[in-house]
Amino acid sequence: MIEPSAHFADSTLAAFTESLASRRSVPGGGAAAGSMLAHAAGLAEMVIAFSHGKKKFAAFESTLAEAGGRLRGIRETALELADLDARAFESLAALWPLEADDPRRLAGWPTAVEGAIEAPHRLVMNAAEAVDLAARLVGRSSRLLRSDLAIAGRLAAVAAEAGRWNVEMNLESLRGLDEGAARALAIEAEVDAAVERAMTTAGRIDEACRLGGEQPITE
Repeated sequence: MIEPSAHFADSTLAAFTESLASRRSVPGGGAAAGSMLAHAAGLAEMVIAFSHGKKKFAAFESTLAEAGGRLRGIRETALELADLDARAFESLAALWPLEADDPRRLAGWPTAVEGAIEAPHRLVMNAAEAVDLAARLVGRSSRLLRSDLAIAGRLAAVAAEAGRWNVEMNLESLRGLDEGAARALAIEAEVDAAVERAMTTAGRIDEACRLGGEQPITE
């Protein structure tokens, strides 16, 4: 089991999944989504690692290097967001039992709601970017790892969809804040568009990889 104050990135996979299976709210869906995105980014990075320095892909070295750097950042951020999501949920959950006019709730509620939206919102956007980066690797990386590339794209797309669930769960609370309605509408639209793009692009990666993975995906 993972101690409440521990970082998910520092836990073993066995400890993380054991905690996930326990009768505890943390870790939950947000941490699972963050872990999934980290796995997706790592797989795409592996594809790049096996393609770097190959004569066949010399023309794409700058693309591979740029994508690799961004994917590494997404992998690290995803694990940080898993922690952030868990802490944000704990902050919000601590206020739920309090009466609406309790001074502690009045003082902490806006910040807690904002935090509960921020982590999954950022996760969705990072996941959608990871899918776009995976798509750029099709035809520009080793076709022998095309299954890993397709899995990376699909995992990232599912992570985006999972993140959207946690955004949606907190939108009503955001609408209840001062000037929160407009922000909730904007966030919902942005997240929906990102998830739709991620799912569509993951499907294109699947198709391209099943056809051999040699032809780049065009816009």
